[in-house]
Amino acid sequence: MYISNMKLENFRCFPGTTSFDFCKGINYFVGNNNCGKTTVLKAVDFLLSANSKEEWINIANKNKEVSVEITLKDKNFANILSGENLKKYNKYIDNKKITLRRSSEETTWTDSKNKEKKLTIKNIGIYNPISKVFENPTGVDKMIGVLFDAQFVYSDLDNDDYQDFHKTKIVGKLISSYTKSFQKGQIWKNFESAHQKAFGKNGLKKQLIPLEQKLENIMSAQYGTTGVSFYFDIPNMDYFFNVGKILLDDNGTLTPASEKGTGMQRALALSLIQVYAQVNHSDDEKPIIFLIDEPETFLHPQAQDKLLSALNKLSEQSQIFITTHSPYLLKHFNSKKDKLIILSRQNNIPQINLGVNLNLFPNSPTWGEINFLAFNIGSEDFHIELFGYLHSKAINAVKTYQDKNNNICKVVKSIKSFDGWLASQKGCKLTDNNHYNNYNNYNNYTDKSMTCYIRNWIDHPGEPNDLPKGKHRKKPTSEEIKESIDFMISLIKKEKEKEKEKEKEKEKLSK
Repeated sequence: MYISNMKLENFRCFPGTTSFDFCKGINYFVGNNNCGKTTVLKAVDFLLSANSKEEWINIANKNKEVSVEITLKDKNFANILSGENLKKYNKYIDNKKITLRRSSEETTWTDSKNKEKKLTIKNIGIYNPISKVFENPTGVDKMIGVLFDAQFVYSDLDNDDYQDFHKTKIVGKLISSYTKSFQKGQIWKNFESAHQKAFGKNGLKKQLIPLEQKLENIMSAQYGTTGVSFYFDIPNMDYFFNVGKILLDDNGTLTPASEKGTGMQRALALSLIQVYAQVNHSDDEKPIIFLIDEPETFLHPQAQDKLLSALNKLSEQSQIFITTHSPYLLKHFNSKKDKLIILSRQNNIPQINLGVNLNLFPNSPTWGEINFLAFNIGSEDFHIELFGYLHSKAINAVKTYQDKNNNICKVVKSIKSFDGWLASQKGCKLTDNNHYNNYNNYNNYTDKSMTCYIRNWIDHPGEPNDLPKGKHRKKPTSEEIKESIDFMISLIKKEKEKEKEKEKEKEKLSK
């Protein structure tokens, strides 16, 4: 089960209607501060627990309604909702999907007894594909609890959720996993025996006989004959989970984790996630959706790498949302199962770039690719990567081309031939007197394309003293490097499209 779509209405920094599509694996959100990354995590929090709109509404639309709608997808919903108390929710399954919403807009719906009821922000609505409205049937909150658990790790808040030993929380799940055989062992049997001895008829219960008799006498005199007896049942494991604590040792002093600072609490939360990733989980176990805000905080690059290795393993069975500023976290990005969403702001309005793929190269993603596509950093290293890769593709793919002088040419290993092909492509920026290069006696031909000029500058920077009068060899600006990178990426994508078309033609011929 996973969240396949989210729709926001006037939610925090997102005015109007905003929609996101998500994947089952890791969903990465990157972008500068205050562009809405954490807001996406908060939206799930709102859906599960909000009861007013004040702290959630977009300020510019404070007189309008706020809502969060998520669509859950699972091919086995019918099996999950097969229990006696859950069968009634099968009518809400629509094409293997269930849609939930919490909204400040007050609406009405009609229950099974034909009684009209109100749906407010204090209730979660579930979409009925038959009636075409959101409804709030009795027990829907418990039904949602059967479908999934959500675990949040925020960058600037205490993470008490990770110190909760309840069986639906990650600590409770871990303890359950590590203690499955405990209640069958001798220690637990000894505990049961000791409990019976302490609280049974010869223990505490014996001390309470006078109190029982006094209560019996009063009740019998006033209300008729009544027997009174105190009984102390053996606590089950859940009882001990609910009163448990995690203590951290700091220079010999044990302190509850809840009393530690944000950094220590985050360290504990992320460590618990990594341990949880190592545990074998059954296919029918209720999934946990992890929502982690800037996990790189307080972590050096090597620790970030280990964390993402654990999260990648965990993503095979749990959906994960990550907000980040770190290119190290994206090093594990897998375009086949993960999703990259880039957020930015323009005129104070969030801009969303969905489904960015880090798959330009056979060995993607590279550092240069990550920094350019995810963080808009056009590095010289990435320019060199693209130049070399595009050159090799052109050698293999381009049989002949027509240059600016209508000559029929071919791309070979020489930079000169590749430069000519680049200059012949639509959208290529050509050199001028401020970008002139006589390197290696190519002054009459090479560096017609700015792309080649930039490549040669990176390899051989500086302006020689023997340039012809009026000619200059200026250092490329960051804007020129980015423009050249965009140009090469567009050419690589065109060549890949051509390769796909050729493969399709081959398949047709083979049939």
